[in-house]
Amino acid sequence: MNKSVLITGGAKRIGKAIASHLHEDGWDIILHFRSSADSALKIKKDFNAKRDNSCEIFQANLDKDEQVEKLCDYISTNHQELAAIINNASTFYPVEIEKNTLEDWDNLISSNLKAPIFISKYLCSLLKKNKGSIINLTDIHAEQGLAKYSIYSAAKAGLINLTKTLAKELAPEVLVNSVAPGVILWDENNVPSAKVQEKILKQIPLRKMGCVNDIVMIIDYLLNDNSYMTGRNINIDGGKSLG
Repeated sequence: MNKSVLITGGAKRIGKAIASHLHEDGWDIILHFRSSADSALKIKKDFNAKRDNSCEIFQANLDKDEQVEKLCDYISTNHQELAAIINNASTFYPVEIEKNTLEDWDNLISSNLKAPIFISKYLCSLLKKNKGSIINLTDIHAEQGLAKYSIYSAAKAGLINLTKTLAKELAPEVLVNSVAPGVILWDENNVPSAKVQEKILKQIPLRKMGCVNDIVMIIDYLLNDNSYMTGRNINIDGGKSLG
């Protein structure tokens, strides 16, 4: 039986690329999505056409505690071979500190920090049994901060700390690491102007954007080759976090 991986937010962008690569590598995919049903259905159809019963999709709003629990209960019942969790789902939008609301707090904390905590809680026993891994997708601004993204940056900082804490708590059976993308994809809901893009890229030592494959390859290493690194946050940012 093939190993299974849960990928949250797996129907689009980085999550979709991770799912495609790991499926090609022989993993069975449990693909969570929130609203991208059309994309998720197409991924499932394509993957299962290549290898029968190799992909399941599961819709859940990770802001809702009961839906997180339902997702994990289903996996615990039907996927005893679960060997990895990739906490990729994320809510990302700007809001000035004076305009932050409790609704913003709930929206930005839920998928970026709260859901990874409780998904880890509900599924860690399976990962221990299968000597598995957790990979959390963080952000270089978790350490640097980002103006107008105070709650988001704080949530991602908490996710880095969760990575370190779980690495200690779930050792020696489970490896827990995080990956912090820099400029990999522009925010599809707030694409900066060409002038702003140029300014951002000039602040990166390598003077260019990364690509989704840069993230995919480090995750491939963490899942398939890593045996001794745990509790680390790996910046994939062209040197931007060097300051």
